[in-house]
Amino acid sequence: MRNDDALLEKLVRRADEEDCEAPLPITLMVGGVIITGAVLPRDEWLRQHMSLLSEKDALTEFAKDFAKDMLRHEPETTHIHLTWTRIVTGGPTVPIDEHGLLRVPLSEVGAWTIGDLNPIG
Repeated sequence: MRNDDALLEKLVRRADEEDCEAPLPITLMVGGVIITGAVLPRDEWLRQHMSLLSEKDALTEFAKDFAKDMLRHEPETTHIHLTWTRIVTGGPTVPIDEHGLLRVPLSEVGAWTIGDLNPIG
């Protein structure tokens, strides 16, 4: 499924094509869940995942195959890649994991805004 939000797709494509010095803070609504973090270029997201996979000896070969498959099968902008990702709840935000790396299909994003949601108080 293709995302109808041309602005979001353009923003992600630009982040993927340009070497951003600082990731762009963004907040997404995905399936009723609010996610906040920063846009990470696809290649950097992939590099970080390869690095994490390569830390485990048993997954080193998988890391190489993972990268090849991603590069071969994704010529179009179909996903937004995030770092420092947290789920926003009624209480404190919940980090995705210690690395905060998340990949979200653009077709699943219902709403978005530039900026990171931080709890007030």
